[in-house]
Amino acid sequence: MNLSLIIAYIVVFLLSAVPLFEAFVVVPVGILGGMNFTMTFVIGVLGNLATLLLLIILMDRIKRWYLTRQERNGKTKDRKSERAEAIWKKYGLPGLAFIGPFFVGSHFTALMAVVLGGSQKATFWWVTLSVIAWTLGISILVALGVDFMNLEDIQFLNRFLDG
Repeated sequence: MNLSLIIAYIVVFLLSAVPLFEAFVVVPVGILGGMNFTMTFVIGVLGNLATLLLLIILMDRIKRWYLTRQERNGKTKDRKSERAEAIWKKYGLPGLAFIGPFFVGSHFTALMAVVLGGSQKATFWWVTLSVIAWTLGISILVALGVDFMNLEDIQFLNRFLDG
C-alpha cells in the first residue's frame, strides 16, 4: 500500500466523520474514484460512527446546549427539528434513524432522537444500522453503475493512487 492510498483512506475517514458529509456520501465518491469497495466502506463507516459515538456519549451536554441555544434565539423549533419530530411521531426511533440521515444527516438525527426521548444506547444502535444500510446501499448502486455503464475510465483517483 503506497502513501497516496493511505492518505486517501485517511481523508475518507476524516470526511466521513464530518457531519453532513457522512459516510453515505464520501464512500460512494471514493468508490467512484477507484478506491477499493470494502476498505473504503469499512473506513468510511468507522469514521462516521466515531463522531456519532462521541456525540452520543456527550449527548447530555449537547442536548442542554442545543435547547438553551434554541430558547436564547427565541426559537422553540427550527425547520429540521420540526421535520425530525414529525418523523418521530409517525415512525418512532427506528423510522427517525433510517429516514433522518437522508434529510438532515446522522449526527443531527441522533441528537434529535435523544432530545425527543430516545435512549442513548438505542439511538446509537439504530443510527449505526442506518449508517451501515445507507452507505452499503448507495455504494453498491454506485459500484454497479460504474460496471453497468462502463465508467471504469472515470476512476479519477487512480492516477494519484497508483503513482
